[in-house]
Amino acid sequence: MTLPPDIHALTGAYVLNALSSEERQLFEQHLAACPSCAQEVAELREATARLGSAVAEPAPPDLRDRVLAMVGHTEQLPADVDPPAATRLTPRNRAARRWVPRLAVPVAAAAIIAAVVFGYQNMATHRQLETMHQVNDSYTALTSLLANPDTRVLTQPISGGGTATVVASPSRGDAMVLANHMPPAPPGRAYQAWVISPDGIRSAGLITQPGPTRPLRADGITPGDKIGVTVEPAGGSPQPTTDPIVVIPVSNT
Repeated sequence: MTLPPDIHALTGAYVLNALSSEERQLFEQHLAACPSCAQEVAELREATARLGSAVAEPAPPDLRDRVLAMVGHTEQLPADVDPPAATRLTPRNRAARRWVPRLAVPVAAAAIIAAVVFGYQNMATHRQLETMHQVNDSYTALTSLLANPDTRVLTQPISGGGTATVVASPSRGDAMVLANHMPPAPPGRAYQAWVISPDGIRSAGLITQPGPTRPLRADGITPGDKIGVTVEPAGGSPQPTTDPIVVIPVSNT
């Protein structure tokens, strides 16, 4: 078996033990002669180890009241396209009550790694090198994010099953969103993540399904922001058209 041309993209799969024995042997031969891949493997292992030992700080008792007050005065950004009438958001006084997060539950950070491994178990390595590139880029960003002293890891159950985890550094303005054991979206629908801030609600992107769970990056965040997830039409929406299935604050302040 010859080395694939994009073998550098296999660092993430190697760290997650998602390669076959033959692929792992070939990659380790390459790793011994490639300092850049060796460094990336070390950084990814450090990131996963830190996630495995991370513990969320409890949210302050007044978090719910402060979020209610903030959301009630939040102006949503104008939508480029009107959502379908059947799924249009209700008036703001009702939406405010629905965008209130429950207090963050203690983080079972090991589940994050388990979700990633589960997603990779059935991946055809040579047919999905492009996906691996994207995953490695995500984990490179996650490694950098975890190096910040104010980074917090917050996990919350999702309505309908599974959990969502936010790894956020408000001082840097970055957050990563990971989903674990979410049920498949209904036909013709997709899960979409949102950054909810005093300036409005903006898309953070679609949560890929099916396939490997990889961190979804949300930049430009501030300490008062929250990350929400809704079920939207396939391809996403310019603004939420349904009630959120989970909302997580990016910080405890």
